[in-house]
Amino acid sequence: MLRVLIVDDEFEIREGLRNRFPWESFGIDEVLVADDGDTALMLALDMRPDLIVTDIKMNRMSGLEFLRALNPVQDYKPESIVVSGYDDFELVKQAMQIGVLDYILKPINLEELDQIVRKMIDRILKKRMDQHNEQQLINQVKFAIPKMREELLREMIEQEYDPYREARRRHRLQTLNLEWMVNQQMTLMVVEADDLKAIENRHAKEKDLILFGIGNVVNQTLEEEYPYPFALCMESGSRWVAIMSCSRSEHAELSRGMAQLCIQRINDFVKVKASAGMRTIPCTFEHLHEMFTEAVNVLEQKAVYGGNRLFTEQGLYYEGDGGDLSLGEPEEVLDLVKYGSDEEITAAMDRFVEMVQAWRLNQLRDIQQKIFEWLFEVFRRAAAAGIPNKTWGSNPIAVWEQLEQYDTLQSLREQTEIFLHAIAADFRKLSSSPSQIVSEAEKILHRDYAESLTLQSVAMSVHVTPVWLSKLFKKEKRKTFLEYLTEIRIEKAKEMLGDIQHKVYQISYQVGYKDPVHFSKLFKKQVGCTPKEYRRQRGIAEE
Repeated sequence: MLRVLIVDDEFEIREGLRNRFPWESFGIDEVLVADDGDTALMLALDMRPDLIVTDIKMNRMSGLEFLRALNPVQDYKPESIVVSGYDDFELVKQAMQIGVLDYILKPINLEELDQIVRKMIDRILKKRMDQHNEQQLINQVKFAIPKMREELLREMIEQEYDPYREARRRHRLQTLNLEWMVNQQMTLMVVEADDLKAIENRHAKEKDLILFGIGNVVNQTLEEEYPYPFALCMESGSRWVAIMSCSRSEHAELSRGMAQLCIQRINDFVKVKASAGMRTIPCTFEHLHEMFTEAVNVLEQKAVYGGNRLFTEQGLYYEGDGGDLSLGEPEEVLDLVKYGSDEEITAAMDRFVEMVQAWRLNQLRDIQQKIFEWLFEVFRRAAAAGIPNKTWGSNPIAVWEQLEQYDTLQSLREQTEIFLHAIAADFRKLSSSPSQIVSEAEKILHRDYAESLTLQSVAMSVHVTPVWLSKLFKKEKRKTFLEYLTEIRIEKAKEMLGDIQHKVYQISYQVGYKDPVHFSKLFKKQVGCTPKEYRRQRGIAEE
């Protein structure tokens, strides 16, 4: 649709142009009119006509002033025709200088106006086509750059470093807005959904949605929480790879925290279990392939230790909330019977079948034997923890004969669960209560909040596994371990902000955050304002 605005303070000329000229034959569907420059300016800014036909001389605001007033508007450049008398040529020259392309003399000759309008419409349509083509090109470039960036990243992680191609790679990195990778050190993380093949077998489209969701969560988490550059791509095996700038040593710890946070958010928002493998020792881009290979290798440890957690070259870490209990881990099963309720034991045994199937045994007797060995490892650890061997542990032959009676996995599960409940009943008579464990952990958090505390280190101090410390925290405090520790640190930071002698970066270090930028972002997330804004709100002068 095309629109024209006619501006003239003479009614006859204005209405004559509107009604006598065949605007519709030029594809103009709407004809607007104004009787002076002021009205025309408001109408033009509101309706954005494609073509303006204006008298050059008018009362109040002239046509020339009207057109000059439109000039600063960056996103609106209409075609304009001025109507003038024979003695107005100097004004016409001024109009040409501000972009008017043609003029017509009074009295207006409609045939002459026809030619001028035709020329203007051709220009308008050409301009529209050029803008359309330019926008298409911009869109194509916008679409192409992420694809080219992903292809380059995939090439760099999957192919061994070739020094003869280094100059070209450096140039491509700079061209694709990844120039930070040229000079900075990086850590690398590989994230994948657990049991992806099983998901794919259920429904191929479900797999695609899950992969898309994981990529979105990782990207958004790093955008929101990681204050330094990063790049993300999907490698050939459908795993997401995040490369994070790590120019200082303390950034490695922060990037590891990002990996654990990504796992937690994938659990919460994509509703699947996920694991991450990570190379936490920073390296330059020449070593990306080695870093990727190492991250993939450590990620394979989930077959042994269970998924839904972070693995690094330094060992395994649990995600932010401690993760799900693994029946295959005797220490975790011991904590289950020491601190879990009967309902939690029953819920944990829902994974019994999955554990047995992972053993890949086909003969009933082999399965019974393996369950017997698993049970006795739990019995042994319970005895070491101070529970005397009773009927469930003092007579191995009786236990074996009990298991031997059952020939289905379901009935074997039920019998195994009976043994676990028996151990739990004895522990409840002797062991520390869950509240005592959490109380001890709280003391450590309040005392050592400025140190590099982790779920793993505190769990070791109170003699439980990280999974169970996390579960006990949630049960007792209605919040995760990390949430509780963060609250302690932020409250201490708020106290210190009341004293102007403490700089914000000093407070960051003193409450346990080695990165002041990360501390400020976390403070704002918890409190609703930055540390400096918090001070100003309380009338404390800025640093």
